[in-house]
Amino acid sequence: MELKDIKKVLILGAGAMGQQIGFVCAMHGYRVTYYDISDEVLKTSMKRVEKLGSAFFVPVGRITTEELKEIMSRISATSDPAQAACDADLISESVPEDPQIKASVFAQFNKLCPERTIFTTNTSLLMPSKFAAETGRPEKFLALHFHDLRANNVADVMPHPGTDPAVTELVRQFAVSIGQVAIMLRKESNGYVFN
Repeated sequence: MELKDIKKVLILGAGAMGQQIGFVCAMHGYRVTYYDISDEVLKTSMKRVEKLGSAFFVPVGRITTEELKEIMSRISATSDPAQAACDADLISESVPEDPQIKASVFAQFNKLCPERTIFTTNTSLLMPSKFAAETGRPEKFLALHFHDLRANNVADVMPHPGTDPAVTELVRQFAVSIGQVAIMLRKESNGYVFN
């Protein structure tokens, strides 16, 4: 897979960080699907995603009101895991910071996603090796850790020992393609760099 092959980003967990990550991906032309366990959560999250654009990105001139409409047209949401996973090229996971929850979510989506799908975690504390095996595709799994995207454009890219170096490089390119300064960590480290 090359960067040009990444078309759809699946955001697992539509909380504050997931909302920001998905919005920035859509802002840079990617199709984005948010997945969460409840339609009610997703309904609230989608309102917050649009407000993120209108309250933070439009006022500072990063996007126009017209561009916000285009961005929102690239975003969808579902509580159906199979629908969310069916054509995902890259996953960004932002579920609670619990290794068991993360492992369970990745195991579930490993069964549903195409073989090509790259899995990333936005964890700010845990090392990817803690749940790499549960992904079912440890060679296509690493941390892509974002910070508050309203104020920062820095992302930590941290593979675990089993991550394919070509996948690490592709995720670095992806981070750059959505306007991030990618900080590369060559080995796992608690707390990352920019945390």
